[in-house]
Amino acid sequence: MTEKTLIKEEKTPYKVLLYRKNRTLRLLETFFFLLGFIFVFLRFEFRSPAMIAATLLLAVGVIFVVPAVYRVLFKPRYVLYKDKLVIEIGKKKESYYLTEIQREFDLPYFFQIKNKRTPLLVSDEFLSELNVRLEVIKRG
Repeated sequence: MTEKTLIKEEKTPYKVLLYRKNRTLRLLETFFFLLGFIFVFLRFEFRSPAMIAATLLLAVGVIFVVPAVYRVLFKPRYVLYKDKLVIEIGKKKESYYLTEIQREFDLPYFFQIKNKRTPLLVSDEFLSELNVRLEVIKRG
């Protein structure tokens, strides 16, 4: 791989993780919310204003803290080359040729990669570059 074929490289920004999620991130958010909710449930009287406030604060905290923890732990990184896409999440590094990738039309960050529906946690600019590359490959 030469640098000439590199089109775009991106480490997933925190802001993107706030509104684009993969399965692992959703599971982490659910786990931490349930863990915190058990504590809130045991600590406060059921349906009291204090319990409702604590639950809301817990939800807001989970929404904003878990993506930061995910970014630090897994360090998601995406590299787009002229002919392939490299995805690094944690210690897992996968490389896909662009001919193996197809767009999904329900959400802009979901793609069919080797017939598996996969979310890409990247910015809109990266998605635009990827879509351009996919069109170039498709049209020949």
